[in-house]
Amino acid sequence: MRKLRHPLPVRLFHWLLTPTMLIELATGFYLTNPSRRLGLPNVRSARKIHFVTGSLLTALFAAYLYGRNKTEIVPERRDLGSHLWSFLAYELFLTPKKPEFPKYNPGQKLLFTLWLFLIPFVLLLGWLLYFPQFFQKWIRLFGGLNNVRRLVYLASVLMTASIAGHVYFALTSSVAHLRSIFTGRT
Repeated sequence: MRKLRHPLPVRLFHWLLTPTMLIELATGFYLTNPSRRLGLPNVRSARKIHFVTGSLLTALFAAYLYGRNKTEIVPERRDLGSHLWSFLAYELFLTPKKPEFPKYNPGQKLLFTLWLFLIPFVLLLGWLLYFPQFFQKWIRLFGGLNNVRRLVYLASVLMTASIAGHVYFALTSSVAHLRSIFTGRT
């Protein structure tokens, strides 16, 4: 029998988070620079969709923090040392031998850890933008509304790039590992 890699709750979380993040990023970038290319009828609709998916993302992230074993996704000292160098050497085509890692490679662990900090940061900033009258003191801490908007935009670009990295790592890993996010087993 094949080994369980991703239990059902992890797979459900992943496939709920995927469209939520994509919708959140797409509507957020639309709100930054409205265009008919995304098929959204107007800014008001985009703002409503963005608020609903932001609320769902907040709930999903809270559930993730409550239920996930974070020890397997946070890098350890060895992941930042020899494991990282062997991982980078393979990913940059400097060595043909793919190194073996327990469950996640150092690149994945760094991405997941980045998300542990980036998602709540963007959620906080998003709530500040959505309720500016209520959070005036917090907005002043960040230097005003324009600075909050800039930080949200920069964090969103970083999130988009990190999602691209996640997809790259998933597609260049083994087929069994890729299949496991759908079936749970390798």
